[in-house]
Amino acid sequence: MAKAGARLSAARRILAALEGADEDTAYRVLGDPVVRCAVQHALARITMGSEPPLPMAICRDVLEETAHRLEAGEVRATGPHLGDPARTPWVWDPGRADDAFGRALRQIMEREFGGGLCTPTPDEIAMLRQAARILAELLPGTSRSALSHTHVVGLTPGTGVWERKSSTSQYRTTGIIFLNRKQLTNPWWVAEHLLHESLHQKLYDFRHAHSLLAADLDGDRTPALRTVVSLWNPPGRTAANHWDPHRVFAAFHVYVHLALFSALAEQREPGIPPGCMTPSRTARERAHYLGEQLRTAYDPELGPAGRAMAKWLSAVLTALDPAPPPPGAILHLLMHRYLREAERVRKSPAAAGVAEELAGLAESELAAVRAILAVIGDDRTGDDRPGITAAATFADTRRRIAEALLRRAPDGYSLDPLAPGAKPSPDEMVREMVETSSRELAAMDGVV
Repeated sequence: MAKAGARLSAARRILAALEGADEDTAYRVLGDPVVRCAVQHALARITMGSEPPLPMAICRDVLEETAHRLEAGEVRATGPHLGDPARTPWVWDPGRADDAFGRALRQIMEREFGGGLCTPTPDEIAMLRQAARILAELLPGTSRSALSHTHVVGLTPGTGVWERKSSTSQYRTTGIIFLNRKQLTNPWWVAEHLLHESLHQKLYDFRHAHSLLAADLDGDRTPALRTVVSLWNPPGRTAANHWDPHRVFAAFHVYVHLALFSALAEQREPGIPPGCMTPSRTARERAHYLGEQLRTAYDPELGPAGRAMAKWLSAVLTALDPAPPPPGAILHLLMHRYLREAERVRKSPAAAGVAEELAGLAESELAAVRAILAVIGDDRTGDDRPGITAAATFADTRRRIAEALLRRAPDGYSLDPLAPGAKPSPDEMVREMVETSSRELAAMDGVV
């Protein structure tokens, strides 16, 4: 703000007004995502001559309106809060923000995401508040800290560019998170995603002020060429499951917290419907994998603060799960993806000719499994030849394959102990089968 004040009188007025403001007012003003974008985009134009999404005129309007409201003793909030107005997010209402802030946010949304936000209904606001209460009851300190980094919640229509995004946030638009309104049907689902995205916001703020990544210390540093594969996610057509260091760290940070949240939720509400929350065991398993990748593949890419935080999160995870998967275990994670893809196929209306392609793919997978079973000395095939004629049967075939492989794994995490020294190892053979099948599914029209 001080740098912007060298060129913009409104920024100087904001700083002067904040000198006499209370902590809550300063928090609301400086944390507002539109104010932050206006300052950052103005500085980008002033100091680097770049062309960020917001024109200087809009940046100036946002700062002028902020200065005016501060001087008048007002703090801007055009929507309902989820709880305590001083420390919880408020819900963006596009219909009530036809001012400089509304114009700025709409332009940011179109540029960064390609779509706008929805006007929340009373039922949606009630659902968000119920989710916030769940977080406050189960994780009072953790959720209060995380939610304090989220200033605004925006609801997306769940159509068009938003169709496949249950929730999202972005480093370039710090302070605002987005939830798919079509998913606001269960308070436990909403609570998890509210916490998930708010934890991302907290890490974004941490990264702005600390040496999370080595690249943050050296702007000229060449980014890491190696990526880590999130094995439980389908790659799609763009290898979207290949993650850079920041995304690996962000996911590790979230999954450690979700492991605790889900464990507490499972103890309190054993009847939470399947699919509404990430099971605590799943969260722990993914966190273990990501933590291992940070310690091996990405250790050189972490800054001093990043290493310290990763060490602390690993200690928390160890306390939550004293009997973790063995190092290098991947079978369970691959089967998560394998079954997720099968479920998508089952739910997708198959395009013409796809059933035949699926049948051929299932035959290939069965052949691969027979080869894996042969390597581990178990070539029983009595239940691996169902009729394969439609997508539903393809999904059932995958379910039976996954059950067979996991059942044969001595610890549920790896087949390698059954064939020590095999090259390739059984787990490597499973990975090759899954990766090949994922690529073929992604190439089929209208499947996943």
